[in-house]
Amino acid sequence: MIADEAQKQQAIDTHSQQAAEFAASYDSLERDAYATCFNYSRRRLNIWLDRLLPERADGLRLLDVGCGTGHHLVRFRRLGFEVVGTDGSGAMLEQARSNNPGVEFYESDVEHLPFEDAGFDYLNCIEVLRYLPRMDRCVAEMGRVLKRGGVALVTAAPRWSLNGYFIINRLAPHLPVKDLVTLKQFFTTSGELKRVFAAAGFVNVEVHGVYFGPLNWVERLAPRMTPGFLKRWERFDEAVADRAVMRELSNMFLVRAEKS
Repeated sequence: MIADEAQKQQAIDTHSQQAAEFAASYDSLERDAYATCFNYSRRRLNIWLDRLLPERADGLRLLDVGCGTGHHLVRFRRLGFEVVGTDGSGAMLEQARSNNPGVEFYESDVEHLPFEDAGFDYLNCIEVLRYLPRMDRCVAEMGRVLKRGGVALVTAAPRWSLNGYFIINRLAPHLPVKDLVTLKQFFTTSGELKRVFAAAGFVNVEVHGVYFGPLNWVERLAPRMTPGFLKRWERFDEAVADRAVMRELSNMFLVRAEKS
């Protein structure tokens, strides 16, 4: 338990240090969605979120768990959601408040959310589970704060992604390679995700592959070629990333699940 808490705190501290960097990356996404692999990944994620969210959400309450800089909340507010955000990093929340004036934000542990039971219609959780030694605790909290029939949209890191990041992340502290993230991360499969969400009281659990391929290695080896490559790649990506077997090899899972 102590080790788990230390791991979570390390992730929070790392993201606090990167808050301005994340804000700049999201700003660049608005200008050029193909400039970097990060931008491209968020473009593909946004496309999926647009498919799974209602066209209008007036009067519906949405909680963003691990909201970071608040980038996604801007999009959700445009749909009409009444939004609330929470994050463990005060530095990230500073960015989120700047991007979303008037929105309520709470600094809290994602495994102990400061909200009453069944208070939200939708829940968004982007790139949080990958930093949790026990994702089931966070998923259980999602189930607690969602209303019956409420929808959770949650990303996770595929264990068998073609970018090889599961292995690289474990080796990163020992490799003399510049800019590799040494923060330990946690990877999963679609089957594990379905079991965890079902155990937390979710039904109709779908797991989608968001984007596909060893794109980060293209960017690392040939950064100037990356934007053109990503534009050409996207048509193939759209056709392949969410196929039944191929999604296990994708670079990001997106779960859609309903609270029973």
